[in-house]
Amino acid sequence: MGVREPLTNRVVEAVESRLRDRVSTSTLRRAYRVGYFVLRPWWFITRPHTLGVKVVVRCGEQVLVVRHTYARRDQWDLPGGFLRPGEDPELALRRELREELGVVPVAVALIAVVASRADRKRERLFTYVADVAGTAIAPSEAEIAQACWVARDALPPGTNRFGRRMVARAYWELWEDAAERPEP
Repeated sequence: MGVREPLTNRVVEAVESRLRDRVSTSTLRRAYRVGYFVLRPWWFITRPHTLGVKVVVRCGEQVLVVRHTYARRDQWDLPGGFLRPGEDPELALRRELREELGVVPVAVALIAVVASRADRKRERLFTYVADVAGTAIAPSEAEIAQACWVARDALPPGTNRFGRRMVARAYWELWEDAAERPEP
């Protein structure tokens, strides 16, 4: 028997797929924002278990930080998103990078698996570091308000705590040793 996708995920996927092909980018951006504000109370009531990915995208000594259009718009964050039921976390990170930023990593490595309670969800975040060959990006205007490359040791004010920790971990030489990496 396969894994049944939660109702919330099915509804979000159905609405998003219909809107993505039929409305302007600005309308889709507003739909993401409204959807997020509708889902927050739902998550408070249901406390769903979710799986997500976050990724430190790096090109040499630079990292990519983003501001989303729908959640915590005042904070710089790492790119990422939800896993679909049964989806491999590494495949999800590659999908999210392609959809949100037009980026294809040349190498990826898992650096952390952490529990998160953001927005009242019970979430397990698979966090990766992804190296890219260049700094060219094509942000999705519907999902990404701003994206910029910054020096790894000069993250902008307003970068969230999780992002700061994961950027530090992505450059921590200890993590170069595969025996020291966390297990999923």
